[in-house]
Amino acid sequence: MIRPRQGSDRLFWFVLSETVREFDNQNTFVAIVDLPEGEHQYKFYVDGQWTHDPAEPVVTSQLGTVNNVIQVKKTDFEVFDALMVDSQKCSDMSDLSSSPPGPYHQDAYIPKQEEKFKSPPILPPHLLQVILNKDTGISCDPALLPEPNHVMLNHLYALSIKDGVMVLSATHRYKKKYVTTLLYKPI
Repeated sequence: MIRPRQGSDRLFWFVLSETVREFDNQNTFVAIVDLPEGEHQYKFYVDGQWTHDPAEPVVTSQLGTVNNVIQVKKTDFEVFDALMVDSQKCSDMSDLSSSPPGPYHQDAYIPKQEEKFKSPPILPPHLLQVILNKDTGISCDPALLPEPNHVMLNHLYALSIKDGVMVLSATHRYKKKYVTTLLYKPI
């Protein structure tokens, strides 16, 4: 891993005439560059200044600038070649099975006769306190509803049919606001 010795808030790499902006994760800059075999020169652009790492090998370019140098040898790729051979060996799944031979299947769930005619579950008590069923105070504007309970959000409610009209409601929250939509259907 190659890194500059000084702290920085901006760091760029110039590799093979490509500029790669690195992303900062708690002041750590990381770039993965696929370099071919051979000698490569590099330097850092830190906080608007070109700099090199004096602790790493350096070379003076034809223009007189000092750059760091790195040698990429054929032996550096041996690890990747070994990993590729291992992954190709593992791609053959025939030798991985240690299960005994025989058919494997899963039976479909068939409910018992007494389970078929069960009554629906009891409605939880907090869902009985629907906004539509609550009384608003006389001094309140009837168009304003009280703040709903969080368990009532994103549910569809039906009010008992009165005067031949069925009422459906749904309440949704948008940031700190609540929107209740009412649908009236004559029956």
